[in-house]
Amino acid sequence: MPTVRWVMLGPVSGAVAAIELAWAATAIYFVVSALLTNKIKRREPIRRRVLDAILLFGGYFLLFSQLALPGPSNQHFIHTQRGFEIAGVGLSYLGLALTVWSRVRLGRYWSGVVALKQGHRLIQSGPYRVVRHPLYSGIILAAAGLSLCVRTWSSLLGIVFLVACFERRAVEEDALLSREFGAEFESYRERTGRLLPRVS
Repeated sequence: MPTVRWVMLGPVSGAVAAIELAWAATAIYFVVSALLTNKIKRREPIRRRVLDAILLFGGYFLLFSQLALPGPSNQHFIHTQRGFEIAGVGLSYLGLALTVWSRVRLGRYWSGVVALKQGHRLIQSGPYRVVRHPLYSGIILAAAGLSLCVRTWSSLLGIVFLVACFERRAVEEDALLSREFGAEFESYRERTGRLLPRVS
């Protein structure tokens, strides 16, 4: 039976280190602020959360592991260039800023799973004025920035996993919010995009 061999890609660049530091700070903020959220009133079934977890953690692993997978994934999809690294850091910080801004706007109604909180309100301010799930959009943007610096095909696959996860989550959350808020949510949905602003 053939074995799969994992190979380290080499030393971490300064750009990647700067991005990982920002991701770590964002993760700490999410963990600490989660202690101040309302209790969950209703959440999606556990069988759906399993797929969600596989896509989410699989995506993060492929993005952050910096391991060369067998085959073409251990090849860089672009050559190292200072311009790409600068763009990658910029995209990452912009995406994480959007993520934190969105999290702040959600306040006590944020959840790590698809759920409604007690006393839940429909947030329509800040980035939620134009996009219904800007927190996910920010993470995807930040992941794209990191991928520009890591430059592996496996990091691109990680982004695919994350997009699939957040698209699935966004659809589930829309359905949950529609049932909870009815006409108010439908009016909100008509003027906003799911992960990207709606183009009139």
